[in-house]
Amino acid sequence: MEKTPVAMEREATTKGERDAAVLARLGKKSVLERRFGFLSICGFTCTILVTWEGSLILFVTGLNNGGSAGLIFGYLFVWIGTLSVFTTMAEMASMAPTTGGQYHWTAQLAPPNCRKFLSYIIGWLVICGWMAILAGSGYVCGTQIQALIQLNNPDYMPEQWQGTLLFWACVLIAVLVNTVLGKTLPMIETFMLVIHVLGFFAILIPLVYVCISSLHLWLCCQIDLSEMQMAPKKASAHDVFTQFQNAGGYPSDGLSFLVGLIGTVFAMF
Repeated sequence: MEKTPVAMEREATTKGERDAAVLARLGKKSVLERRFGFLSICGFTCTILVTWEGSLILFVTGLNNGGSAGLIFGYLFVWIGTLSVFTTMAEMASMAPTTGGQYHWTAQLAPPNCRKFLSYIIGWLVICGWMAILAGSGYVCGTQIQALIQLNNPDYMPEQWQGTLLFWACVLIAVLVNTVLGKTLPMIETFMLVIHVLGFFAILIPLVYVCISSLHLWLCCQIDLSEMQMAPKKASAHDVFTQFQNAGGYPSDGLSFLVGLIGTVFAMF
């Protein structure tokens, strides 16, 4: 007697058998080799999200359009939205772990009379999202390389065509890694996880040191220069959490705040 997918899932002992049983329950057959483990998947997630890296690069966008208050509350707003989306997707992935992802779940859960149309639309939205992420990542990497060259070589004058060539170089390297070096991708992702964690502390520790040094200098200035009224001004907590800024010249502060969310959304997603 042939076993049912539910029985196969209950009797599975290895990870491969469990994966095959789950796919059999969905009417699918396991055909792809699974090379990723926990650390490599975690590294892949970190390289996709680049949360602290994106925040470090694009925080000026939120600071100019929204100010300190907009940057803080916008980050919390985007964080809640991201957590909601990812929690829902994680629940769906645990129920139906297929490569189709969003358009497959839409086809399963949408009403029968419109499931084909909705899954088609969702599929194209996902593809457009992939292309946007690829273009955005290549642009950020290319322009950062150009900025680093200018930082270390003051005589260098950046040209737009050079940024375009660097963009395509970054894209071609990504294609090379995912095709020719596909078998080593889990090892590369694990290595990137280490770089991601170490880089976070390599940035955080100097920033904390600079903040402490600046605070110490500010206190010394207040003590030594209080009579001369030359002590540097320090923003109050009320100003930090309540003052919004519209440096982009948008018609309203609300629109400026929404524009400033772009940097935070890029860092979160």
